[in-house]
Amino acid sequence: MKNTYSSLSKQKEVVQIVRFLIVGVVSAIFDLALFILLNDYFKVNYLMAGFVSTSFAILLNYYISKKWVFSSGKYSSRVEFIAFMVFSGIGVILNSILIWLFVEHLLLEPKTSKILAIGIVAIFNFVTKKLFVFKG
Repeated sequence: MKNTYSSLSKQKEVVQIVRFLIVGVVSAIFDLALFILLNDYFKVNYLMAGFVSTSFAILLNYYISKKWVFSSGKYSSRVEFIAFMVFSGIGVILNSILIWLFVEHLLLEPKTSKILAIGIVAIFNFVTKKLFVFKG
C-alpha cells in the first residue's frame, strides 16, 4: 500500500512538472513575442521591453498556473496572489539583470539574451511557486 501511495505521489509530481513546463513554454512564447514586438517593431528600449513583456507574461502564468498546475495551498487566494507577485517581482528583477549582463557584458543580441534569461528564471519560478506560493 505504501508503494502504491508513493507511486501515485510521484506520478502527480511528474504531471505537475509537465504541466508547469507547458505553462512555462506558453508564457515564454508570449513573453518573447511581446518583447520582439516592443523592441523590434516599436523600438522600445530592450530593458523596458523586457520589463513590460515579462510583467504581462507573469499575469498569464499566474492565471494558468492557478487553474491548471498547482492546487490551492494552505493560503487564501489573496495571500497566494501576493506571494506569487512578490516572487515574480524578484524574477522580473533577475530577468532584467540577466538580460543587461548578457547584452552589455557578453555582447549577445537582446533576443538571445531574453531567451537565456527566460530559461534561467524559469527554474527560480518553479522552485519558489512550488515551495512557497502554492505549498499545500
